[in-house]
Amino acid sequence: MPSMFTVALKEFSDIMKGKRFIVLVIVFGLLLTVAIASVYLTVMQNINIPGIAMPRGFLGRAAYTLIAMMSYFAPIIGLALGFDAISGEKEKGTLKIVLAQPVYRDIVVNGKFLAALLATSLAILVASIANIGGAVFILGVTPTGEEVARLVLFIVFSILFAMTYYSIAVLLSTISKRTTQSMIIGVVLWAIFTFVIPIIASLVAFTVRPIRIGQNIQNMTREEMQQLMEEMRSRTVITEAINSFTPNYHFGRIAQYILNVYTGMAIGPRNSTEVRSISIMEGLTSAWPNILVLVLVTAIAFIASYMIFMRQEIR
Repeated sequence: MPSMFTVALKEFSDIMKGKRFIVLVIVFGLLLTVAIASVYLTVMQNINIPGIAMPRGFLGRAAYTLIAMMSYFAPIIGLALGFDAISGEKEKGTLKIVLAQPVYRDIVVNGKFLAALLATSLAILVASIANIGGAVFILGVTPTGEEVARLVLFIVFSILFAMTYYSIAVLLSTISKRTTQSMIIGVVLWAIFTFVIPIIASLVAFTVRPIRIGQNIQNMTREEMQQLMEEMRSRTVITEAINSFTPNYHFGRIAQYILNVYTGMAIGPRNSTEVRSISIMEGLTSAWPNILVLVLVTAIAFIASYMIFMRQEIR
């Protein structure tokens, strides 16, 4: 009887040979290269402008680009690998043939999940290493030992983020009768999580807590400045509370804590503003609720797919 690893290796081989996977990795690599090049141009344009504090170190210059690009790439590769995991096999008739053999359904599901984990890890790892190397060459800044450790953790949590979307896509593929249906629903969910909910969050925060500035900020009294800061904090709390319903928000928070993205990014006279750098352990401690959310969403979606698939009648 085939084991879970046998099924996983077969699925992994199919993914590697598929044009979809290769195209995704190449496109992501090209986009990240262009993004890193834009960072370089920005740095070169502003390096001699007085009053602008330049980012310090490799992560100070590349972190925002890495987070932004991975926020789009990880969900897309997760959805691309999972939207036809079950429904596609049903439409082709291969699932019925496989289950006619002495293969348990749990082996099929677990094998697909393991294969997707391997493929996702490989895609993110290869693309990240290649483009971090390109960033080192283009920006001329070599990561320190601590920055390398932060980048490794960033890659690990990027894989977790991609698997969250993969689990959601597999759940949709399990309950959908057609591949096109699961694909459309998956893309709509991604668009809602990525664009719609953040826009709604901003609109709600602006409506509930409008910020009223009646005069120039420089002419404000201490009490007026404190009131303005309180209004801004209230809007931030409302926005984050609404955005917390999306996996994207939690990945963004994890990435910010892990990459220490705010270090040295203050605007003002050069070297006049110091932003405290948090350690890796402090970042992990701050990010653990967000990590837990991604793990729970991934586990719940996978378990739901597992239970539904075990009870389905395959025709």
